[in-house]
Amino acid sequence: MITDGGGYMLFGRTNTSVTWTVPSSNDAVEPYGDPHWASHLGDAPILDLRIQMARTEDLSKPLAHWSFRLQTERLLKNLMIVDHGCAQATPGIGNIAYVKDLQTENIVTTKFRCSVFGSYHNPATGFGWTMMNSCLKKPCRRGFAFFDHDVFMFQTDHSGSFSYSVSGSISGIYQNSTAIVGCDKTKCCGCFGPAGGTDDYCGTECKKRRNGTIVKNVYSWFWVRSSIPKKVWKKCMDYKVTTSNGDTVRYKLLDGNPTPEKVNIRLVTA
Repeated sequence: MITDGGGYMLFGRTNTSVTWTVPSSNDAVEPYGDPHWASHLGDAPILDLRIQMARTEDLSKPLAHWSFRLQTERLLKNLMIVDHGCAQATPGIGNIAYVKDLQTENIVTTKFRCSVFGSYHNPATGFGWTMMNSCLKKPCRRGFAFFDHDVFMFQTDHSGSFSYSVSGSISGIYQNSTAIVGCDKTKCCGCFGPAGGTDDYCGTECKKRRNGTIVKNVYSWFWVRSSIPKKVWKKCMDYKVTTSNGDTVRYKLLDGNPTPEKVNIRLVTA
């Protein structure tokens, strides 16, 4: 698996193309664990975002694999924005310096500006892109697209996707994409082209273009890192995460491997 120098933290994992039902929690995200977003990393500064999409639970066989280098660092809880390339009508991941195709290890465009996540909602409502940011800083038990109440709930959004385009400056809903995973106005899928391809293979609402391929059931992994890697680690880092049950679970990172390994010893907090 190509990790572009390593140093990434896994902050999200899905086992379906439907993004709006994925909850967030303070539990660490494991590569083959329960699908969810991490809500305890919201204050982590990020410089790179990496996305993998596969047909099966196998990180070594991606259908598409790309990364965004941001122009400047920002906190993970501010991932979705409405400026710096994105706009109020097209909120998403903006302020992008370049896109790298990690299947070929080539920078494929420096003109891409916004990976549109979904349609616009006024931040005062707390819906859509604003809720996605919120779920990255505090737990969302039903996902970003639901107004969650103890007595009732209703769905507030039907879009939520991650994408890029080599030829265009924006991608996602309303625009074509080189690759995309997620939902566009109730239609959810993964879409991609041939490895190393630079055309837009994916249309709106999960329609394929040219040599594109549509897959309804996909697995996706979402990673971030806060700095440009300088050299491979030659030591171990150990850290702890407190679960919703109050248990403290230990993880370790060894020799530059970005995938955390769970330590079998579990401590229970008083």
